[in-house]
Amino acid sequence: MRLIDGRPVADGVYVDGHGPFRFLLDTGANTNLIARGLARRIGMKVTFKTGFASVSSENIAIGSAGNEISVDTVRAAGQEFLLTDIEAFQGGSSDIQGLLGQAFLSQFDYLLDLKRKQLTFGAQNRNGIRSRFKMISGRPTVSTSLGEMVLDSGAPALVISGSKPGTTFGRTAEMRTTAGSEQVVLRPERLLIQGRAIWQGDAVAIRGQLDPGVDGLLPVRFFRSVYVCNSAGYVVFE
Repeated sequence: MRLIDGRPVADGVYVDGHGPFRFLLDTGANTNLIARGLARRIGMKVTFKTGFASVSSENIAIGSAGNEISVDTVRAAGQEFLLTDIEAFQGGSSDIQGLLGQAFLSQFDYLLDLKRKQLTFGAQNRNGIRSRFKMISGRPTVSTSLGEMVLDSGAPALVISGSKPGTTFGRTAEMRTTAGSEQVVLRPERLLIQGRAIWQGDAVAIRGQLDPGVDGLLPVRFFRSVYVCNSAGYVVFE
């Protein structure tokens, strides 16, 4: 695994036996994405159309079902991909060909070791801040001092809903998302998990509403490692 702009990227991804390709690992995405050009080259068939939502917008995308993904020693069949333009989430790395979201990741227990730049599949006994998570709109969400936050390895910053009563908006900035660039507001915040101080700084306060029951996006870049135990429904932060 490597890190590009703080986001974890796997180099050895195979799709339907083709590869290896470089894919972004996005714990905050409920589906998989693949570049349209690559999908055509490897013969993926378009089988459905669906809505594709980002933090602030929704678009129609075409997709392909019934595909197989393999990374290292793990394999998952029956996988769906949205076929899309990927420039918005490449982050300056033009060789990123797609994104692996919860459609794939939720099938396994895994460790994102950002310090050692390793992705490891399988059950582990980890020390750190342990927190239960629940799936909301297909994404793992943990309780924090700022509310229910989606664990999001693709988020460029901590994102919170700006629509709460008493919200005071601050200076603006530009943030890139999978749907393009958008104007956002920065607001100083302090984040705690299980009573432990995790981070303090400028959070991105969006004016629109996130998914029902979701108060924000929690980047994994705040941690040395994150172990996600899907089989038992908890996450360990180090």
